[in-house]
Amino acid sequence: MRLNPTGTQSIIAGSYQKYYNQVLRYIAGKINDVAEAENLTQDVWVRLMTCDKELSADGIASLIYRIACNLVNDYLRKLYTRRQYDADSANRADDIDDSAESAFYAANLAAFEMKRVECLPPQRRNIYKMSRFEDQSVSDIAARLMLSARTVENHLRISRREVRTYMASLA
Repeated sequence: MRLNPTGTQSIIAGSYQKYYNQVLRYIAGKINDVAEAENLTQDVWVRLMTCDKELSADGIASLIYRIACNLVNDYLRKLYTRRQYDADSANRADDIDDSAESAFYAANLAAFEMKRVECLPPQRRNIYKMSRFEDQSVSDIAARLMLSARTVENHLRISRREVRTYMASLA
C-alpha cells in the first residue's frame, strides 16, 4: 500500500473534513444501512490515500463521488448476489425436504400395498408379486407356475383391481 506525498495528504485531509458527512449521507441513502455506509465511507478515503494519481483540490470532489459510487455498486452487487444465492439455497433445501417427504409417503404407500397383497389368496399373491416386484412377464410367470397365460392374466387383473380399490380407499 503506497501512500500519497504530504501535499496530497493535506488535500485528502481537507476533503475528509469537508465531504465526509455528505458522502456518508449519499452512501447511506443508496444502501439503507448506516453501519455499512460508515464502513464504505471510510473506504472512500482509504482508496484516495492509495490512489496513484496526482490529486488536486479542484477535482477531488468528483473523484470522491466516483469512488463512492463504485463502492456502492460493488456492495449492492455482492448483496444481491448473496441474497440470490441464499434464495436458491432455500429452494434447494425445500426440494430436498420435498423429496424426503415424498420418499416417506412412498414408503408408507408401499407398506399399505404389501399389507393388502398379503391378504390375497396364495396363488394371486404369488402372481402379483412376481409381476409387480420381480418384473416378470405373464408368459414367464405362466411357465414358472405351470399355468396358462390366460389364467395368469386373470389373476393379475383381479389382484390389481383389489389392490387399487384398497389404495383408493386410503386416500
